[in-house]
Amino acid sequence: MVNREDRYLDRYLILLASTVLLLVLFISTLPVALGFSLHSNRLTINETQLTTNSSDEAYPSIYGDRVVWQDLRNGKNWDIYMYNLSTHEETRITNDSFDHRGPVVYGDRIVWEDTSNGYQNADIHLYNLTSSTETQITTNMSGQYAPDIYGDRIVWEDTRNGGSWDKDGNRTGNWDIYLHNLSTSTEYRITTNESVQEYPAIYRDKIVWQDFRNGNPDIYMYDLSTSRETQITTDPAAQYSPAIYGDRIIWTDARNGKADIYMYDLSTSTESQITTSGSVEFGSALYGDRIVWIDYREGWENLDIYLYDFSSSTETQITTNESNQWGELDIWGNRAVWRDQRNGNNDIYMCTVSGEDAGSEVEPEIRSEVEPELGSEVEPEPEGEGSISKNTSGFEIVYSVVGLLAVFLQWRR
Repeated sequence: MVNREDRYLDRYLILLASTVLLLVLFISTLPVALGFSLHSNRLTINETQLTTNSSDEAYPSIYGDRVVWQDLRNGKNWDIYMYNLSTHEETRITNDSFDHRGPVVYGDRIVWEDTSNGYQNADIHLYNLTSSTETQITTNMSGQYAPDIYGDRIVWEDTRNGGSWDKDGNRTGNWDIYLHNLSTSTEYRITTNESVQEYPAIYRDKIVWQDFRNGNPDIYMYDLSTSRETQITTDPAAQYSPAIYGDRIIWTDARNGKADIYMYDLSTSTESQITTSGSVEFGSALYGDRIVWIDYREGWENLDIYLYDFSSSTETQITTNESNQWGELDIWGNRAVWRDQRNGNNDIYMCTVSGEDAGSEVEPEIRSEVEPELGSEVEPEPEGEGSISKNTSGFEIVYSVVGLLAVFLQWRR
C-alpha cells in the first residue's frame, strides 16, 4: 500500500515533470520565434543593368531566365532583342527595316506587333526560340496591337470591326479583343460590344481588358471555360491597365481623385484597395503574391518602382536612383524588369528581391506544353510519410521525459 508521504511524492514528481515538459516545449519552439523576429524586416534588392547600348530600349517582358524588349540600336526602327540570364547572352530576334513593338515572352515563345505591312495594318508575329522560326499569326487587313500570351493562347486588340484613331491619336470606334489558339490554329472574337476594348491580358482560361462601353474605362473579364463575360468594376471613375494572375485581377483606379491599385479576388468575389498613396502612374504587373508599379510620389522627374507583397502586407520601394524608372515593367518570380533613364537614354534594368520583408519566394509555375483541361486544378503533392518537422528534436526530449516518468511511477507501485 502507498502511504500518504508516497502519494505526496508522486504528486510532486508529476508536477515537476509537467513543468519540465512545458519548459522543453518552449525551448524547442524558441529558435523559430527568434528567427522571425530577427529577420522580419530584412530585405535585399540586387539591381542589374541588362542593356548598355547608348540607344533606347523599351517594353521589357520577363519569363524565367529570359528577358525581351524592343530596341532602337539599329537605326530608326525598333527590333526585338532577348537576354538570357543563365548564359548572359544577348540575342537579336528580328532583323529587318520595320518596327517591332510590345514584345511578350512566355516559355520559348515571343510575340509582338509587327509593322511589315504598315502601322495601320500591324500584325501579330510569333518567334519560337526552340525552332528559331518566325510566324505571322494574324492576316486580316486591319490593325492588331498589344499582344499577350499564355501557353498556346495569344490575345490582342483589333480594329477590323471599325476601330480607328482620332486626330489626337486616341482609339475610337469599335476595337475588339481577339484570341488565337496555336494548338488548333483557330482564331476567336472575344468581345462584340461596339466600343473600345483594349490592353488585354491572359492567364489560363481568363482574359481581362479595359472597356469603354459605359462611357468610362472599366475592367472586364472573359472566361474561356464558361464562355461568360463579366464586368469587374462598376465605379464611374476610370479603371485601366489590368493584369491577372491566378484568381487576382489588379488595375489602376482613379476613384479617389488620384491613382491607386485595386484588386479583385475571383475566389472570394471581393474588391480591395492595395495602395493608398494616390501616386500610382500606370503599368502595374502581377506575379504570385507580388505587385510592382511605377510611382510618382517623389515627383514626375523621379518616377520609381514599388513592390507590394500580399503574404507580408508590405510595400517596398525598389528603385532609389534620382531619375525616371518608368514606362513599362514586368515581374516573374522574385525578378522585376523596367525601363530606366538614369544613363541619359532608356535602358532595361532588373532587380532580384529576396528577404523576409518581401515574402516567401514564389515557386516557378510549371507549365506543360500540353495544357490541362479547362477549369482543372492540379492538386498539391502530399508530404512524404517520412517528413520531419524542424522541432523534432524537442519533441523527442518530451517523449523521453514522459517515458521515464511512466516507468518510475510504475516501479513505485
